[in-house]
Amino acid sequence: MRVVVCVILFWFVTFPVVRADNSSIPSTTSSAAATLSNLPAMEKTVVQLTSTISDIILGSYCSYLVDSSKTLTLSDILSPTAQVRFKRSTENIPSFGLVKPTYWFVVHVRNTSPQIDDWLLEIAYPPLDSVEIFTHDSAGKWSSVVMGDLMPFSQRLVKTRTYVIPLQLHDTLVHTIIIRVNTESSMQMPMILRHSVQFAEATTRTELVYGLFFGIMLALVLYNGFLYVSLRSLYYAFYTFYITASALYLVVLNGYALQYIWSDSPRFVNYLNVGMVGSVIFSLALFAREFLRLRRFAPLMAKALMVAMAGGLAVAFAGIFLPYRLGVQVGVIVNFITITLVVVSGALVWKRGNSSARYFFIAVSFFLSGNIIFVLKTIGFLPSNAFTNHIVEIGLAIEGLLFAFALAERYRQFRIEKEEAQKEALRIEHEAKTELEGKVQERTTELAKTNDEMQRQMVILNDQAIEIEMTNVELQEKNLLLEGLNREKNEFLGVAAHDLKNPLQTIIMNTSMIRRYAERMNEQQRDELLDRVEETSRRMHDIIEKLLDANAIESGTIELKSESVALVREVRSLVQDYMPKAAAKNITLHFEVQNENLCALADKNRAIQVVENLLSNAIKFSPHDKNVYVRMTKGELPTSHKPALCLAIQDEGPGLSDDDKEKLFGKFARLSARPTGGEHSTGLGLSIVKKLIEAMHGEIWCDSELGKGATFAFRLPLADNNM
Repeated sequence: MRVVVCVILFWFVTFPVVRADNSSIPSTTSSAAATLSNLPAMEKTVVQLTSTISDIILGSYCSYLVDSSKTLTLSDILSPTAQVRFKRSTENIPSFGLVKPTYWFVVHVRNTSPQIDDWLLEIAYPPLDSVEIFTHDSAGKWSSVVMGDLMPFSQRLVKTRTYVIPLQLHDTLVHTIIIRVNTESSMQMPMILRHSVQFAEATTRTELVYGLFFGIMLALVLYNGFLYVSLRSLYYAFYTFYITASALYLVVLNGYALQYIWSDSPRFVNYLNVGMVGSVIFSLALFAREFLRLRRFAPLMAKALMVAMAGGLAVAFAGIFLPYRLGVQVGVIVNFITITLVVVSGALVWKRGNSSARYFFIAVSFFLSGNIIFVLKTIGFLPSNAFTNHIVEIGLAIEGLLFAFALAERYRQFRIEKEEAQKEALRIEHEAKTELEGKVQERTTELAKTNDEMQRQMVILNDQAIEIEMTNVELQEKNLLLEGLNREKNEFLGVAAHDLKNPLQTIIMNTSMIRRYAERMNEQQRDELLDRVEETSRRMHDIIEKLLDANAIESGTIELKSESVALVREVRSLVQDYMPKAAAKNITLHFEVQNENLCALADKNRAIQVVENLLSNAIKFSPHDKNVYVRMTKGELPTSHKPALCLAIQDEGPGLSDDDKEKLFGKFARLSARPTGGEHSTGLGLSIVKKLIEAMHGEIWCDSELGKGATFAFRLPLADNNM
């Protein structure tokens, strides 16, 4: 409730205060070149300028008039009617607060030493919007110069942050200086008359002081910025933001922004004045809220400062959308409320045990006091002097120093809390480690026992898995064997059903005909039937013999005799024996031998059986009127590199396809090629040939291209008498 009452009272005191008669002044038709004889109607106090005076403050020597209508001109001011309305100032620095009317100021000076004519008039308050200074020469001719913070900096006669005009006092006459001031900010008129040398010295001192001040502000910004980068603590980031906003506000307030930064943007600088107030409010509330940890120590004040932050943002934008005077009034109110909340927050947190808050509380209290003094000076309740004019800078410097102590204390407290937390964490860790070690030891013992049992079970399971795997392998081998046997059984039954059934039917049919028609047949017919029975019986015998050979080879019961065989002679004899069979199809047999004395180390009968089978197949699958070549050469076994006898039988038949080559030497293989003379084939011959050659330590292969015949060849080891 007290805060609300203070806010209401503060609102009333910040409204424009008019400390002079605001009645309208009637205009006069007097010319701007009116004679100076009218001036004695004013209450004249002439400032006597002597050679011993270096500077003089003109506030208590001037008179002022309030132009509520803002329509009076120089001619109106020079009229007797207006001059009687002027009032004498009693303050060294006239101050009227936030007012709306235009103010006219008049001061009379006389230079008693015309030889010293380097006087400068300075109005040392940069926020004034428009300052028009009227002066006259010895002949009474008036001239004027217009300056102000709403005008480009380049229009100023003397390039300084304040408003300075050289005076032409070449005589000892009384010269009248009339100043017309119009502003949306506080109406303050610090008027100083100086020699150029004293003005330069004063300006240098002021610039030096402000340079040191802004240097300190920059150092604080950089130092705390580096601390934030190093420590990653938001306190330093928010404090850096606050110091930056405060310093920039003072740069704008004291005219340096228009002089050095935005010289051609006076409107923007004017808006920036209010905007920086909002930024200071926002950054101060943000810094206080986080630094004091209000969410922990004072949650209600944390919410209040959130509202203050929103108010600061609103003030920052008010400079753009609201009139300057209204923006300043709103900024003053929100600023006062925010600082009050911050002071109360600091006191509460200090009281509740946060030792670092005491520096914060003292710093903000200084700042609050400085702001109150500055506001009272701004609205005209306190006089404008060096102290009240620079109380903000003084308060900000003291606040910055105390904030530095507060941040150091906060960091020290944070370090102590961190060390205590580390000690507590180490204690808890030690206790937990001791307890954990006991539990680990206990669990380790249990796990060791469990692990031993698991290892024993794993050994048993591994042995069982090996046994199961071996059993699976044996079963798979037996399954494959059974599948092979089953396949061979089916193939054997197929051969028996197909290749034995037909010959038996032929034999039965022919013998039945002989028995039934023996008395009617002549001798030639009987011989033909008997020849047919004999041929069919031989074919059956051949099939059975091949089946028996295949079975003997598979079972390993076949007996082979390794001896030196004159294979050339035997092959030559076989070629002669097959000449008639070849001649029946008009096939020419060719026999070529490299060495007549080549002997193979093999079983004679089985070697002849192999050659006979290959030669028979070559004739069987060759078309009529073709050739069959039988070649015998000396070669080498590729596996052992031992000398070998090589025999190749080449035909000019249909050749073999890729599919035929894959199953060529398989048991019961049925190839795409068919005998060309009606001969029969069981599909066992090449399988038996391959197994016999391998059993005699040789090798057999086939080279063929579909449509270009085939060459079957084998190698057998040479006998010792050929090496």
